[in-house]
Amino acid sequence: MRIWIVRGLIGVAAVIVLALVVIYAGSQWKLRQGHDIAASELVIPKDAASIAEGARLAKIAGCRDCHGQSGEGGLLAEDPMLGRIAPPALAAAAAHYTDPQLERAIRHGVRHDGSALFVMPTAAHRFLADDDTARIIAWIRSLRAQPSDSRAITSFGPLGRALLLVGVIQPSVRPEKVSSPTRPADTGRYIVDFSCKGCHELHSSRPSDDGKQIVPPLAMVSAAYDLPAFKKLMRTGLPPSGRDLGMMKAAALGGLHVLTDAEIEQIHAYLKLEAEKPLQ
Repeated sequence: MRIWIVRGLIGVAAVIVLALVVIYAGSQWKLRQGHDIAASELVIPKDAASIAEGARLAKIAGCRDCHGQSGEGGLLAEDPMLGRIAPPALAAAAAHYTDPQLERAIRHGVRHDGSALFVMPTAAHRFLADDDTARIIAWIRSLRAQPSDSRAITSFGPLGRALLLVGVIQPSVRPEKVSSPTRPADTGRYIVDFSCKGCHELHSSRPSDDGKQIVPPLAMVSAAYDLPAFKKLMRTGLPPSGRDLGMMKAAALGGLHVLTDAEIEQIHAYLKLEAEKPLQ
């Protein structure tokens, strides 16, 4: 009887090892899979005003929320089974990229070697205009690596690799080009597209990426604010009631507070119009 138990345990162990091998090999193929997306040749400015505007845009787009306010990188999440989400220090990462490759990473979610990036908000960033993308790249190029920069790298644990293999975890690759050559004069919809849509849908709720809260429809919520209250929301993340809105407060303090009065007014006007549209 004992020998059959031993053989059974060996059989179970063999199945587990085989499953792990399949998961690792399959997920590794997905991680290394190449994506043939042409990079755009942008004219990268060198002047101080463009670099400063790139730094401001990197706040609005959320780049500095993940990669650090000074581009130092960091650790967003770590779990032995799921893996580690660690946006890299920008100066060190950019050293391995040409300017066109940086554009492709920011707007299309593709690494310098053609493989996919993960947990990169390209669904929103692909709307960044060519001139604004060039300004962000100019800011990134102005950064210098520091001894204190994070050296953590994103990796996948066994469960993370299994979820990647079955398609629950999706790469950030967005092949289509939807951006314009220059920033539009009316920036309301434009900023919503490249910034706000990283978390919100316009007309429907959605769960947050961490699954901890439901993100309300942007148009409906914004229509409930008059302009002074909306400006306060965008600058502080606080509604008139003073309630802590969690992610919205973090987004406002992290980057949205640098929006100009004119930009906030245009965003508010655009969202009010969207809220008035009949639902399809």
